[in-house]
Amino acid sequence: MVFSSIAFIMYFMPVFFLVYYILPASYKNAWLFLASLGFYYYGVRGNPGYLLLMIMSVVVNFVAGKLIEAQKTKRARKAWLVVGIVYDLGWLILFKYLGFLIENLNALFGAMHVKVQLETWNLILPIGISFYTFQIISYLVDVYRRETKAEKSLISLGTYLCMFPQLIAGPIVNYHLIQEQLHKRKHSMVKVESGLKVFALGLAYKVLLANRVGHLWTEVTAIGYESISTPLAWMSIVAYSLQLYFDFYGYSLMAIGLGRMMGFDFPQNFNNPYMAVSMTDFWRRWHMTLGGWFREYVYIPLGGNRGGFAKTVRNMFVVWLLTGLWHGASWNFVLWGLLLFVLLFVEKAGLGKVLERHKALGHIYMILWIPLSWLVFVITDLSQLGIYLQKLFPFFGSTGTVLFQGDYLKYGKTYGIYLVLGILFATGVQEKLLKKNKNRLWVILLLLALFWASVYCMYLGMDDPFLYFRF
Repeated sequence: MVFSSIAFIMYFMPVFFLVYYILPASYKNAWLFLASLGFYYYGVRGNPGYLLLMIMSVVVNFVAGKLIEAQKTKRARKAWLVVGIVYDLGWLILFKYLGFLIENLNALFGAMHVKVQLETWNLILPIGISFYTFQIISYLVDVYRRETKAEKSLISLGTYLCMFPQLIAGPIVNYHLIQEQLHKRKHSMVKVESGLKVFALGLAYKVLLANRVGHLWTEVTAIGYESISTPLAWMSIVAYSLQLYFDFYGYSLMAIGLGRMMGFDFPQNFNNPYMAVSMTDFWRRWHMTLGGWFREYVYIPLGGNRGGFAKTVRNMFVVWLLTGLWHGASWNFVLWGLLLFVLLFVEKAGLGKVLERHKALGHIYMILWIPLSWLVFVITDLSQLGIYLQKLFPFFGSTGTVLFQGDYLKYGKTYGIYLVLGILFATGVQEKLLKKNKNRLWVILLLLALFWASVYCMYLGMDDPFLYFRF
């Protein structure tokens, strides 16, 4: 079940909130936990064992948190922390990376003429496992550091880990940020109204913009990269860049809106990233909760920037290699992470200061690098990546035969309006306008119109899954 579906909006959401608001405060977490398990089961009903995996994660980490807190010495606390993290990462590695590892070991054995072939595992990735694994690790580490107390209620910890608004694709919410809200939170009509507005805007971004502009990338992929012109190649990767942003940003807004309706304040996940003037600036604005997690639980524990330039570069390398692998078990994600590391290293070495000082130059720089970085991100076949790069930069080599001349004009007529709107809305100008006039009648009517237009599109079958579900 996805937020942008008739099943969620017309059935799950009304029933959930009707019961949620009727129940006394002491029962709200139990209902939220139970409903979240039901929500998750609907998504994994083809593999019901994944629901059991989720429940086991709650129970095991509840016990691990208790054991970590009970230890008198740091060494003993660390031992139980390691046990908990090994358990959590073990499942992630099994489902997400074992097949990739075996595939590459078999390729290595073949190259070395070793007559050994390991059996390939093709396991279906449990929905949201990358997100909820990081969330529960943050809980264990916070308890280990004595920054928070171990949760006394299994229901409350289950509510934190399984909460359906951010279970599948974030935002990644560190436990200490909402610990107090898990036990005592305020509900008001102001929060409900605000949450509904945010939800409606996120839904419109997803259904009316991301889904539509993303079809250009889908069509070009179906045609074959070798058969498109250079202008269409640029149009298509820009379309994918916009689709990815408004798809994920739309989901994050919907999650924040749903959380606000329940009395939770989830952190923002995006801050107009396409207006960044450097890649460093971009990653302060894009998927901010993931960046914050890596900073707090990987980069700083490694030493951050405290050990001199060489160690800082090493720590950056580790973070961006892991960031790439977190997004997927494929060599293109490794390459993507390394590309980002190189760009950030060059900016840290001096280019970043130039770009910050000359913002017009920085925007031009990012107009090039944003779509190029997403190109490496989206194309998993490295040979196809090479073909696409030749299409973007035809002066570097042969570009193949274009299927028909003027293809960009044809697709421009269909998708041009979505490209223009996507580029305009990526500046954030519309949200500044909505925020300034949030209590005006026309804003309420506009959001209502966007909501029902989105529902109509979903009724017609335009309810594409969120891109980040596969991570």
